[in-house]
Amino acid sequence: MPRITDKSFVYTPSFDTDLKKKFRMIIERERRFERERKRAEKADAEAAGASTVVPIGSHGHTHTERL
Repeated sequence: MPRITDKSFVYTPSFDTDLKKKFRMIIERERRFERERKRAEKADAEAAGASTVVPIGSHGHTHTERL
């Protein structure tokens, strides 16, 4: 990034900048990231659901049941 003291520095007045466009771009990037994260979490959940391992306690018996 050029410094103000550099001869190559070109000042851009605020009325020439498009902040709405910049914020829109940032918001869309965040939304895209969030969609990708949710997609990855869903894929992980589906992969975990396909597991053949059954957690202890999911077989329906409780500790109070006795024969």
